[in-house]
Amino acid sequence: MKINAQFRDPTLSPLDFAEVLNRLGSIIDSIAQQHGELQKNTWRLKGDSQAEAGLYSAFDEGGASPAALAVLKEEFRNSPNRTYVSIWHGGDAAASGVSMVCHVGRPGALNLFVVEMLGEYALADLTTVASIVTRTVRKFNPAYVGVSPTGYFEKRVFDDKPGVGWMLYLPKIITMQQVPEARALIPVPERGKNQTGTLIVSVTDTVFSIDNPEHIEIANRIEIRLVDQNLLPRYADL
Repeated sequence: MKINAQFRDPTLSPLDFAEVLNRLGSIIDSIAQQHGELQKNTWRLKGDSQAEAGLYSAFDEGGASPAALAVLKEEFRNSPNRTYVSIWHGGDAAASGVSMVCHVGRPGALNLFVVEMLGEYALADLTTVASIVTRTVRKFNPAYVGVSPTGYFEKRVFDDKPGVGWMLYLPKIITMQQVPEARALIPVPERGKNQTGTLIVSVTDTVFSIDNPEHIEIANRIEIRLVDQNLLPRYADL
């Protein structure tokens, strides 16, 4: 299962690795509320090999680790206009673990943030996912956040628009009258604060699966309804 977000930030420089890591660290804090073993001090910078991927801690007690910042500064010394920070926590099994990557271009460019959770850490609880999405919204103010299995990308209705998959956050206040096909609409930020967006949920009683035709049908119907209401943006307009 993946969480994908695209965002623009006129204040974020592609070389401000400390700020990017601090934002990722805040999202890790949200994940660690459910998986205590995923505290920030267990995360590493990704590398070109398994050996390299275990060399440098991403965080220390003060936030972004000096070693990680030095490695990133050197890696992008000759390509400062488009950078990325990629970190991971390995699980006990080969196909288990969590990774994050944040691609950042010039201030105001369209950037990408991705979380992937596999194996024992696979996203399986709606409340946990909603918490991660809410923290992502708080830190990146994205144009959308999608939560879906990798294979759903090919099953969405509109090639030029984000798919709903399991969940889709849009920075709009959306009601059940507008999208009656949704199984749940979660206000973002959480209830009790000024709502700025909505997390649209296609399946609430289990984890979304691309092997379940009913799940695909529900998500597709929500996408069609969103387009009919002029609520689903085109990638070109993000």
